[in-house]
Amino acid sequence: MARSHHEEVGLSSRRKMLSLAGIGAVGAVAAACVPPPSQVPPGNSTPPTPTQPLAPLAAAQHLARRATFGATQGDVQRIRSMGTAAWLDQQLSRSGLVGADNMLSGYVTLTNTNEQNYQVKKNEGDRIYDELDHATLIRAVYSQQQLYEVMCDFWTNHFNIWRRADWLVHLKTRDNESVIRKYALGKFSDLLMASAKSPAMLVYLDNYQSRGEPGQQVNENYGRELLELHTLGIIDGTHVYSEADIVGVAKVLSGWGISWDAGSLHDFRFNYWNHNRDAVSILGGAWKRPARPNWGDYNVNGLADGESLIRFLARHQSTARHLATKLARRFVSDFPSPALVQRLASVYLANDTAIAPVLRELFLSPEFNASANQKVKRPVDWMISALRSTGATVPTAASGKAAKDLRKISAGLGQPLFERVSPDGWPEAARYWVGSDGLLKRWEYGASLARSTGEDAEKVKVNLTALLPTQLPSSSADLVTWLGTERFQLPITSGDAAAICTAIGVTPTGAAGQIASNAKQLQGCVALLLAHPAFQRR
Repeated sequence: MARSHHEEVGLSSRRKMLSLAGIGAVGAVAAACVPPPSQVPPGNSTPPTPTQPLAPLAAAQHLARRATFGATQGDVQRIRSMGTAAWLDQQLSRSGLVGADNMLSGYVTLTNTNEQNYQVKKNEGDRIYDELDHATLIRAVYSQQQLYEVMCDFWTNHFNIWRRADWLVHLKTRDNESVIRKYALGKFSDLLMASAKSPAMLVYLDNYQSRGEPGQQVNENYGRELLELHTLGIIDGTHVYSEADIVGVAKVLSGWGISWDAGSLHDFRFNYWNHNRDAVSILGGAWKRPARPNWGDYNVNGLADGESLIRFLARHQSTARHLATKLARRFVSDFPSPALVQRLASVYLANDTAIAPVLRELFLSPEFNASANQKVKRPVDWMISALRSTGATVPTAASGKAAKDLRKISAGLGQPLFERVSPDGWPEAARYWVGSDGLLKRWEYGASLARSTGEDAEKVKVNLTALLPTQLPSSSADLVTWLGTERFQLPITSGDAAAICTAIGVTPTGAAGQIASNAKQLQGCVALLLAHPAFQRR
């Protein structure tokens, strides 16, 4: 029977990947070893149905895959030792957990003011890009505060800012450090307020130049995205706000700008002379303010009106539902159940927009328990999990070869850091990320990573022999199984192990030393484990 075009693409991709790994196996062995993209599930369109609790090991692996940047042996062991609830509480509080900022010595742009980074931009070109990108990866790979780093990624996406727009290169880093990272596990109301006043957001969505004084037209860009993306949302194709509400929000937030004066820090400033003075009613009068015709009135109350509106939106039930839906899609399923979303929204409102209680409810829910292996890793998630699972050493020099290589890899995989142009952020659903080309690029990088044994000290390197057990098992197939289940936390079957052995040119029943003592075979084994369909899931 002739193969379909899709199957031919899959087989060709597998052959190329195996060749890149230095294995040389093709044909049926490749097909047995690495299924085509059509066999990497794009996500179940049916919400997870609560089932019996997972076995302890499976439950720990499931939590580690979702609440960290890739389950490692150490993560799973800690969850099992502490218990799910205790581990989760520690991650949410970050108590006793070491971050990775001690590895970022010399990254001055992370602590610079906006104005100082403007000077860096003029004088040192790519340094701002280099330090923000590499700091993000170093933190994700090495920090013990894994859930915090995952939530920093979540909020970066929620409040997406394309940093290459005018003026944003030197503003985005301060937004990352003082908005996203400061409030990632705090209250959403505080995060939303900080984002609304962030010079990076003000520039990205043009609110810094919104002028509401008589004879001028307010800019609606930020008001629209504030309602559609940041707060109330569009749910099932409907939204509770109107075009008039968007205009009203834009009026209330006009004058929210930036101090560009000489000697200033390029920080937020309320420019009262640009503030619209009209009476405004939002959502049918659920929030409203009177006209502010007098200078003393709009100078004093104009900023307070905007802050009041931001607090109102943060606590609106539609915002609660919108955020609950996004969190459930990120951590549970592309198609979360309405019951779970409603519970999460209720917890959000009951805790005055605090995020940690919502996450605790989510991760301890029966729906989460039932959702194992139903999510697909986005490209950067996969890249970071590959680095963590292999125990890779990532040099910390922000302008070094490793930093530049990883930036190119994330772009090549289809998800360059901080480079999503539109304000909606990177898609979460699996259908955007599962395809022949995307998976082939993962396989290529996985094979390259497995061969990165340290010839160049400035590049990422792996020590594959450090992945081996102290006592080798009796056979090559048993060693493959051990590496897959222990180091990569994968459900390796006997068929998987045999196929990998055959692909790398060793006998499954032969001694484990066939792999352990042969660099080429060990590299091939690791490359295929990184290409395993289960490693594409989380």
